[in-house]
Amino acid sequence: MKRKQTAKTQKAKRRSTTYSLERVMTASDQAKKQTLEQVRNQFPILEQQVNGCPLIYLDNAATTQKPSVVIESVNNYYATFNANVHRASHALSTEATGKFEAARDTVAHFLNAKSSKEIIWTRGTTEAINLIANSWGSYLKPDDEIILSPLEHHANIVPWQLLAQRSGAIIKVIPLLASGDLDIQAYKTLLTHKTRLVAITHVSNAIGTINPVKQIISLAHDAGALTLIDGAQALPHFQVDVNDLDVDFYVFSAHKLYAPTGIGVLYGKQQLLEAMPPWQAGGEMISQVSFSETTFNDLPFKFEAGTPNISGAIGLASAIEWLQAQDRHLLEQHETSLYKAALDGCSQIKGWQRIASPQKSVSLISFTLAHQHQQDIGYLLDQQGIAVRTGHHCAMPLMQALGLSGTTRVSFAFYNTLNEVENFVTALDMISRDESALVTSNSKDTPSTHAIEEAKKGLFDKLLSLRDWNARYREIMLQGKQLQSLAEHLKTDANRVKGCESNTWLLYELGQDQRIQLRADSDARIIRGLLALILDLFHNKTAQQIQDIDIESIFNQLSLQRHLSPSRGNGIRAVVDKIYQLAAKQTDSS
Repeated sequence: MKRKQTAKTQKAKRRSTTYSLERVMTASDQAKKQTLEQVRNQFPILEQQVNGCPLIYLDNAATTQKPSVVIESVNNYYATFNANVHRASHALSTEATGKFEAARDTVAHFLNAKSSKEIIWTRGTTEAINLIANSWGSYLKPDDEIILSPLEHHANIVPWQLLAQRSGAIIKVIPLLASGDLDIQAYKTLLTHKTRLVAITHVSNAIGTINPVKQIISLAHDAGALTLIDGAQALPHFQVDVNDLDVDFYVFSAHKLYAPTGIGVLYGKQQLLEAMPPWQAGGEMISQVSFSETTFNDLPFKFEAGTPNISGAIGLASAIEWLQAQDRHLLEQHETSLYKAALDGCSQIKGWQRIASPQKSVSLISFTLAHQHQQDIGYLLDQQGIAVRTGHHCAMPLMQALGLSGTTRVSFAFYNTLNEVENFVTALDMISRDESALVTSNSKDTPSTHAIEEAKKGLFDKLLSLRDWNARYREIMLQGKQLQSLAEHLKTDANRVKGCESNTWLLYELGQDQRIQLRADSDARIIRGLLALILDLFHNKTAQQIQDIDIESIFNQLSLQRHLSPSRGNGIRAVVDKIYQLAAKQTDSS
């Protein structure tokens, strides 16, 4: 009885404490809190649950969620004035064209461009960079130099590599300091009379570094070089003035700016764009066409071949107008408080290590957790409704420079809350303390091969009988723990099946009875669990038996689709494909 009274007293004290904290909040604090709540309430997707838990969306660096006004603007276009632009004289086309070009004006004003002619619609940052590489890049000659940095997204590396292969140009890379900041002194020494372009990200998507782009641009101009700034990660966090920066090209994607996917912007100084040749041909980019000669349209249409993403442009304008109507200073302050709270909380977790500590950063943190593969961390958080990003973040050169295969990245937006940060930190702390999750198959109490094989019998049926996804997930993780490891000397590149987020190895041989013998391993526990299922299905089968297995049906029945991305996933599909190929090859040779 006394214990119950004590518990009740403690609960009462907590309620009393919460109440008193609210009472001491100033009227200004209350108003700010209310404003932030009103902002959050405009994002309908945040109201849902994932895996039985309230969604905590902390993958904002990949893409941000959309406010209702943006969703409604896209729906309204298709519902009331859907038509192509610039090419018809009827009422719907006139209205669509007006909204489309008004959107261009909105973006120009947002960036403080001198003219809407300097705003080119693209599918996103990637296409914008490729446009410049293929159009402006046609002027480059052998030994011309392009300067990049280790902080770049692949989209700001690969187009320049392809250009260098075509033109004979040379790529130079600014060194990175241990803090995650660029070595500006070294950058100065890289600039020469041969430097033609400096292409740098404004903000690192992998570690959050805010680069001193105004200084970088000024130094490049002093050397006679042009500049391109990748602003995809910057604009969601703070205002950008392209005139103040004096940047030559500035590019960004709408989907990171609370707007639709598939639409982006290339800003370029008008004189540069006018001098550049078209990149793609057809549609609005022409002025006059004959079989003897074609003349091209004026800016901005010269670079907008084909039917544009009309609804995307309208949605982007709606997002910008919505954002400008908010108290951006308050939103930035709130993001900073989320970022600091996450750093303070995570720094108390055993085994947690932040990757880099730049002088200036947006609200983004990359980290590792001792004894845990980042892919397992991502899945374990997802089970609690917490969405984060894991892997190399399309920044493999940076990961190589840091000596990492990948990290876990948490990125905040102003619609996130301090309570969500607290729940994230608590969940991460639980993962770090879960000793069973830290036990690998190399531990001394690893079951015998016979015991493992017995436990795996009928694994598909066992998983299928577990109707609750969480129970199924726990069983997969248990199988991952029990899967026998490959000896280290077998974990070679020759045996590796390349995936995105984890190393996965597959070994095979043909037995005397013409049955295919399989062994597999991975450095991520969730993948080891999925490999246990695959081995249970395919190991010690004939080639024909393997070919008769409908793996897609099995994956569908077990609801594993979200773990099996066909393009950038964990390598499981690649493992299955390789097994099918082995079976087909064996069938052909027999």
